Amino acid sequence: MTTELAERRKHRALGLALLAGAFAAIAAITVAIDARSSRPNTASGPVVPGLEESIGRAQRIIVTSTEASYRIERTQRGWAMQDRGNFPVNAAALARLTEGLQSLQYVRRMTSDPSKHERLGVGDPREGGRGVLVQVEDGSRALLVDLILGIEPNGSGMYVRRTGQDQVWSARGELPPLRSIASWLELQPLALDPATLARVEIVPPASRPYTLAREAQGQDFQIVLPARLAAVAQSSVNNVGERITALTPTDVMEAPAIQGAPRARVRAITFDGVLIDGELIDSDGKTWIKLVARAQTPEQEPAALEINNRSAAWAYALSSLDVDTLVAPLSTLVPSATPAPPPPQAPPQ
Repeated sequence: MTTELAERRKHRALGLALLAGAFAAIAAITVAIDARSSRPNTASGPVVPGLEESIGRAQRIIVTSTEASYRIERTQRGWAMQDRGNFPVNAAALARLTEGLQSLQYVRRMTSDPSKHERLGVGDPREGGRGVLVQVEDGSRALLVDLILGIEPNGSGMYVRRTGQDQVWSARGELPPLRSIASWLELQPLALDPATLARVEIVPPASRPYTLAREAQGQDFQIVLPARLAAVAQSSVNNVGERITALTPTDVMEAPAIQGAPRARVRAITFDGVLIDGELIDSDGKTWIKLVARAQTPEQEPAALEINNRSAAWAYALSSLDVDTLVAPLSTLVPSATPAPPPPQAPPQ
């Protein structure tokens, strides 16, 4: 009897515990619903759920914006920029994009009014909007990612919406600079130590040619032709002479795609006897440089071949700073003639 009574009490206590747990769960759900209803604009969770599992099938990345549009594809040699002659893509930038898309999180529901899309930077760039369209396709061209991003230039915020939908969300995450083609590519035409340059001959646009030279590595460049001239600032002369080894291109194309008469020329000669010719050509609103190396001695043929294997197949778009420094007019390096002082005037009668 005593055992039966104890057993009944045990079952009653267990039932009360289960009932209390059920009430607690219901209360938690109720609180969560109430909290969500009091903050209807909040959101959470990944913008692209399941991307970690599907990204391995990615075959193609398409980025479209008013500043730059490009296509990156997986090739037998790795990822490459398909519309830039399959120029190899920087693996670090690709990893930043993958990690950024996977970690992109919703923060807050914004507007669903299409008239406000452009204000938040998520206007469709295919229709002239200032958003950035990011699409990732698998081998069957199924879209794994299809987003229009509004990225504030000062990094103060990010907005996102799906193509074909009006709802906009604020989001949190870090992505590579999608509007910059150069950020995806290793665009360093020449891997040369500037100290190896012995002589640089420059033909600026619509200006007289001139030559810079130095007698030994580590010395400063001097203006030697058309005459030995004193420079306004020695640093300016060195910057011009060494600029060809420090170019920072903004774009790249296969060399045959850029045609036209050169607007300027530059020739650099190393102390070892490698000659590098550069032609600057205007095309599609940009100034491009083509580089070809030649060996002046048989011993330097491997060095010239190495430069050509790296750069000769490509034309590189230069920034305005690169152009202004690389082929600077001689008048910017030498002091202008100082006008004679006016004669003293006679005192008034």
